[in-house]
Amino acid sequence: MAHRFIPVLVLLAALVASPLRADYLEGWAALEAGDAEGARAAWIGDARNGDVDLQFAIGLLYESGQLGEIDRITALDWYRAAASRGLAAAQTRLARMIAAGEGVEADPELATDLLMKAAEAGYGPAQYNLAIAYERAEGVPLDPDLAALWYQRAAAQGLPEATYAMGRLAMNAGGSVAADAMAWYRAAAEAGLAEAANNLGLVYERGQGVGRDVAAAAMWYRRAADQGLAVAQNNLGQLLQYGEGLTHDPVAAAVLYKQAAFGGNAFGQVNYAQALANGIGVEPDAVESYAWLLLARVGDNAEASAIASEYAVRLQPRLDQAMRHAAIARATALRPEVAASMARRQNAQRMPVPTEELGSPIVAAQRYLKVLGYLQGTVDGIAGPGTVAAASRFQSDVGLPRDGRIDDLLVDVLVTAAHEKSMKQEGVVDAGN
Repeated sequence: MAHRFIPVLVLLAALVASPLRADYLEGWAALEAGDAEGARAAWIGDARNGDVDLQFAIGLLYESGQLGEIDRITALDWYRAAASRGLAAAQTRLARMIAAGEGVEADPELATDLLMKAAEAGYGPAQYNLAIAYERAEGVPLDPDLAALWYQRAAAQGLPEATYAMGRLAMNAGGSVAADAMAWYRAAAEAGLAEAANNLGLVYERGQGVGRDVAAAAMWYRRAADQGLAVAQNNLGQLLQYGEGLTHDPVAAAVLYKQAAFGGNAFGQVNYAQALANGIGVEPDAVESYAWLLLARVGDNAEASAIASEYAVRLQPRLDQAMRHAAIARATALRPEVAASMARRQNAQRMPVPTEELGSPIVAAQRYLKVLGYLQGTVDGIAGPGTVAAASRFQSDVGLPRDGRIDDLLVDVLVTAAHEKSMKQEGVVDAGN
């Protein structure tokens, strides 16, 4: 659940005057400054003492390679430590690595068991991944109904990927249900999911369940293309080159085709090759064109491969032996560039940054009770007497009912209190007051 910043400016005067805990905040400051090692050094002591929040955060640092080489073995150790204490985010991350055999022997059943625990605890990303498992029969029997149920639960928490999946299921069901797909796609696209924006573009371009609207298609393609989605870059390029009702812009189309080509989209590679061969929106270059056709021919998309083969045959008479050798050398050089470009986007999608969204309000409450100086114990996800007493003291200080209850509402107030107090200590003045 996303924690809202609830106005508590009037209540903050009663907060304890002790400074914010330095280790946690120093780690964040280091990470935001690009010093991952500084963050690890600030967090490692509490992590070794059982702080599940920081165990998970350090695991992310190792898995992401921010500390140097990607170290999945060490990341697994930290995730296991946090997962053993029931941290849903760690269980979900651990499940993903175990299912894929990353740093450990693949074990789909164990991965599913971990996902189930985190999903039943109400953690949206786990619910989403469990839905994928049921839809694809990965570690569990194929069960479309259970897949839809878990997608819906994750979507109800605002997870864009799950919202998009609900739209995809509705679209595949056809009939009157397809109308619901638009609402799901739009919600996911508005939340920033590029794939959903691209699918909305396709729906408008093809007029599936809505009136055909090329301008709307271009708008949604643009949103996805700006986020680096290669298929959307190619789709938008085609509209700008051929689209009815739009101003034709072959130069912009060629730029988009090139982006899509480097993004690994096979049709983008074919379209960019055509633009190069014919000088459409770009200076003609038969050698570069042939190189991209060679790449598309050996790609995984059979349809694009067949088209690339046909165009390559047509282009061959324009190339002498030296030019063909140059094209082969260029294609060889392009392949790792394309792979690296694709990997960068995939890694950016896969790797979250350390965050308080851990699937446990107890962990989040403990973290901010420590930050504000109310709790001296470990962030262990256990609402013991010390945690309840700390929560009660905070509630009393800010004028909330002193019941020691730990829930998302309390976390919202704690997050806001820590944010406001941090700003005061740094001398930041709210211009609205």
